[in-house]
Amino acid sequence: MKRKDFLKTAGLGVAGFSILTGAAKKDYETLIKPKRLAEGDRIALTAPAGIVYDEEEFDRMKRELESFGFEVVFGEYVKERFGYLAGTDRQRANDMNRFFADPGISGIVAVRGGWGCARILPYLDFDMISNNPKVYCGFSDNTTLHMAFLHRANLISFHGPNGTSEWTDLTKNSFRSVLMNAEKSVFSSESDVELIFPGAAEGRLLGGNLSILTTTLGTGYQPDTSGAILFVEDIGEPVYKIDRMLVHLKQSGMLDNLAGFIFGRCSNCPDPSNSQFTLKEVLQQHIQPLGIPAVMGMDISHDPDNFTIPQGAVARFDAGNRSLILLESAVSD
Repeated sequence: MKRKDFLKTAGLGVAGFSILTGAAKKDYETLIKPKRLAEGDRIALTAPAGIVYDEEEFDRMKRELESFGFEVVFGEYVKERFGYLAGTDRQRANDMNRFFADPGISGIVAVRGGWGCARILPYLDFDMISNNPKVYCGFSDNTTLHMAFLHRANLISFHGPNGTSEWTDLTKNSFRSVLMNAEKSVFSSESDVELIFPGAAEGRLLGGNLSILTTTLGTGYQPDTSGAILFVEDIGEPVYKIDRMLVHLKQSGMLDNLAGFIFGRCSNCPDPSNSQFTLKEVLQQHIQPLGIPAVMGMDISHDPDNFTIPQGAVARFDAGNRSLILLESAVSD
């Protein structure tokens, strides 16, 4: 069945939705919002992880970002190759540090994910990044960077399209709404979103790729998820591996004291045989006992349609209505 998705904005206040914990409120008040993007801004494309093998992709991603009215520049090492990485760890980190330090750059978009973001963490200057906040957008392996920026630099960053994304209408509208129009966006789908547990809650948005998120556990780059609305997605993983990762999160304590849970999509994940659990059954086994609002199937994924979700921003999640509402802008004027 063809999905009819929409993204709209709403000026909803926070009155009546005061179940956010004091600790979560205090944490959010210390977070730094980057400046909103505008036409004419210079946007940098950098490669913190894997290689873009198709040269034509660089031209395409440049055109896509120019369609917003941006001036696009590429990192010095964005086309480097070091094994399966886009340059050495220091080269990839140098591009990132340089773009954050450059006052002429308004935002940074990762060209892709893959693997490698965790390798550059020791070489990033988080104090400098905190003092020079700007939009950082990407997904997949970039989950590592989102967690690190939030925890080590107090910076809100954005789980959204990579340069190599397909940039569908929904993806573009969400990117523009959150990052350029500074709107209190409503992320919702009319179909294909399945209820795991009913209810509504407020909390900080935290998450990303499930496989990558599990690798941040036990490191100095993982923010506290207490009171958070945790969102996850994955690609190419059989159900038993999703099960294993959720058990890991549960036993690590990451699922304790969550306000809500969203499983986006499991893109290109193999269908289980009749003798195996479905993904929904596994989510029911692990998430229903938490008694928190939860759904699966929102447009947070490796699929073409992808919402731009601000990490650390406060939102209201209504599982029954399958909607996620930002309660304030995630960028500053």
